[in-house]
Amino acid sequence: MSTLTLLCLAAVASGLLAIACEVVNERRGQRPAAFLLLKPLTTVLIAATLFVDAPPGPLLIAAFAFALAGDIALMFEGQAAFLAGLGSFFIAHLAFVAVFLDGATLSATPWWTLIFVAYAVGFFAWLLPKTGELKWPTLAYGVVLTGMVLASAAAHETLATPATKLSLIGALLFAFSDSVLAVRQFNGPYRGAQPLILSSYWLAIGLIAASHWG
Repeated sequence: MSTLTLLCLAAVASGLLAIACEVVNERRGQRPAAFLLLKPLTTVLIAATLFVDAPPGPLLIAAFAFALAGDIALMFEGQAAFLAGLGSFFIAHLAFVAVFLDGATLSATPWWTLIFVAYAVGFFAWLLPKTGELKWPTLAYGVVLTGMVLASAAAHETLATPATKLSLIGALLFAFSDSVLAVRQFNGPYRGAQPLILSSYWLAIGLIAASHWG
């Protein structure tokens, strides 16, 4: 069995166990301590797949490193932890934008992204009144997240390779995951939110990582 396959299987196992911890937390009101290890471990295992054949570029390393930092910050409660996670993922998305636009420009963004932009505008028009003093950090994050999706769409429109398709799907899943997180954070928790956030997030970064294999 190849190293890449082993890492993928380990990431899936770690992710499923972390999600199981969150299901237990929802049902019993107590999160197993193993979650504190499993959540960052899953992201580390996904990132490790990038190094199997050859080291990735510094921007991609930075994107995954700041995503990991965001993962760790968001394991804890409180506004300071949330802002630390928001800031880490903000930087991660800026790095992803630079990675996606290597060989493409935002001017190549396809027409259908207007639908996504309309969704983003509508979503934030609904969300921002609920964010209180976090309004401006949340809005800034929404802008860069939208830019990340547009950059991946422009890359696929320009290059149209299997790799850019994986990145585009990953970017859209990232936006979906963050939308679910934002609803839970500012509109109140609801059953199934955290498992949905984690599963879509790890699938998102897994697809982005896969787009750079080989």
